[in-house]
Amino acid sequence: MPSGKKPVSCIPCAKRKVRCDKVQPCCHCRRRRQDTCVYPELSGINHQLLREHTERIEKLELYIRSLGGNPKLADEAQSPCNSGEPTSQENTNINEPCRNESTATSWPLSDKLSPARQVYRPVPRTSELLAHGDGVTCIETPMWYSWKGHDHSLSPHRPNTQTSNIHYLPTILNPRQILGSDKSFTPLPLALHLNVLWPVFLKNVHPLVKIFFDWEVVPVIEKAQKSALALSIEEQALVNGIRFIAILTLSHEECQSSLSESKHELLLHCQRSLEHALTQAEYTETTDKRVLQAFMLYILAMRDRTRPAAIYPLMGIASRVAERIGLHHDGSMFGLSVVRSEERRRIWWQLQFMELAIARLVGTLSLTIFANWDTKIPSNLEDGDFCPDLEVMPSEHKGITSISPCLWRYSILQMRRESLGQNSFESMAWMLSPHLSLAEKDAKIDDIEKMLAERFLQHCELLNPLHVHMQIGIRQFILAARSNARQPTLVNAKISEVHPQTRDDLLKICSKSLEYFVMSQTTPSISGFGWGNDIFFQVPSFVYLILEAHQRYNDHQVVGLWSLISRVYNVHLDLMTAVNRPEVTFIARITVAAWQKYDNQMRQQRSGVHGAIVMEAPEWIRQLCYNFNLPLTDSSTTTEEVEQSFSSDPAQLLPSNFDFDMIDWSFWEALF
Repeated sequence: MPSGKKPVSCIPCAKRKVRCDKVQPCCHCRRRRQDTCVYPELSGINHQLLREHTERIEKLELYIRSLGGNPKLADEAQSPCNSGEPTSQENTNINEPCRNESTATSWPLSDKLSPARQVYRPVPRTSELLAHGDGVTCIETPMWYSWKGHDHSLSPHRPNTQTSNIHYLPTILNPRQILGSDKSFTPLPLALHLNVLWPVFLKNVHPLVKIFFDWEVVPVIEKAQKSALALSIEEQALVNGIRFIAILTLSHEECQSSLSESKHELLLHCQRSLEHALTQAEYTETTDKRVLQAFMLYILAMRDRTRPAAIYPLMGIASRVAERIGLHHDGSMFGLSVVRSEERRRIWWQLQFMELAIARLVGTLSLTIFANWDTKIPSNLEDGDFCPDLEVMPSEHKGITSISPCLWRYSILQMRRESLGQNSFESMAWMLSPHLSLAEKDAKIDDIEKMLAERFLQHCELLNPLHVHMQIGIRQFILAARSNARQPTLVNAKISEVHPQTRDDLLKICSKSLEYFVMSQTTPSISGFGWGNDIFFQVPSFVYLILEAHQRYNDHQVVGLWSLISRVYNVHLDLMTAVNRPEVTFIARITVAAWQKYDNQMRQQRSGVHGAIVMEAPEWIRQLCYNFNLPLTDSSTTTEEVEQSFSSDPAQLLPSNFDFDMIDWSFWEALF
């Protein structure tokens, strides 16, 4: 029989039902001397069809290579032949793939990584299994959508750090520590602060969620203020939810001046009161819309008070409760009234948006786009356009309404669902797909931007706070989409090897995105909406900005980059205080390291003109170093001392294998 690849497995491998490498002799027969590697006769095979299939396989392998993949990697990872290890039936550990000398250099991650960070990736894809001891997490994205999905509850807390004390609070599913452990706990009186917080809710929260009609809840609020004992347990849960999230939208100063209480203490009491009411209402088994609405407000309020990994299961409960109520089907098919049908639409679509947003924080892609639900998108109508006895749906408004901040987000989801065609995962993840060119991705983003401009942006008023908030949100979304579309093309790339125009374009996109984020946090008229702006912050854009600041330390643009970086730190307090999050610590380290290089360059330039000079780091850099225990040269240090101290121990800030020239997001993750 001629040498080379055979079209079928050898007879011994076929009998043992093991993978044969189809060479003469095969790897198994070489190892088992008692076997004779014999291949079956192929007299009955269609040789023309075989040649066509062979040619097609070769073309497909060529196409995979053109995308940067290795078509042989799957065989090498799954086959034990080359390593001499036990067969795949005997080795089921996902963290110990088969390797040999020829494949070791092409394996995705090096052997130096700790077991907690090893990833099994037999073929290039947008999904990874991240192993943590005996647990495994599925990450659907090759870059950071947000650091919040990769938190670590066991990270040591530095004692000398000025940090917020609300990070990682337990949720209703895990009432450990102080919450829920005190059996003598008494919920706050329902009427407490309700006269202040109900208007706050209507102004700061209601336009961004729209899960009920305001006029329908007014009688409940009035009843709570007059006689709380007259409220049902379902109504108590809803009132507690409204109060909890309303307090979250207030600043510490506003809480003190309007309510004469500490925001931190009041939030803790309101959280416990809401959890108590939800438990009493049996929120996991309920079929009451008011309990579901209260639970949704709880999830929204807890999003910044605990880990996303703790919030994600709560979304599963909310979705299952909604499905039990039948919200995934449009109310019109059940013969429900106009008002009840519209209310159900508002609840369901907000729930789907929450699902997508929180899934993004834990690094996965929600399948809600694929799910078989047919609830219509809510109408562009004000709450006041509805009344209990309404029989015919009013005509939609053409301009902006109070529900428009919700509708522009829902419209993107609807557009994605309508454009899917066939239900394919690749269609859903087109932004991350290596099969689409950047021009094709930009064209899709252009279509989304055009839709949003025609339906919303062109109708916005410059002096209306709600309109301003919506404009900033839409701009942030479009810029984030363009940034994310470009990131997969940069995997394993180095900044110095990227075309200058490509670098400038990405830097412009990232800078503009962060400018909008700063604007959303510093514009006084929209400060009440700040609680919902965290979903638009793009960590990859911020990290890329820091890397470019390091690369362009002697460029005229670097002053503007450092100005923007400092403003982001000033408005995003988690970046400055969340020391128990390894990702934030890492960002702090690369920030200080990049600043040291820039500072050293400035010292050298100025010392050439004025002689040896003394420079003092800005206050935000000094505070960052203090919070994260990072070394920083003091104001009495000369230029020569800076050079000596910084160059003598480069590992004092970053891992020894860190490369500031690398822009591979997954590479950064592996360093934690």
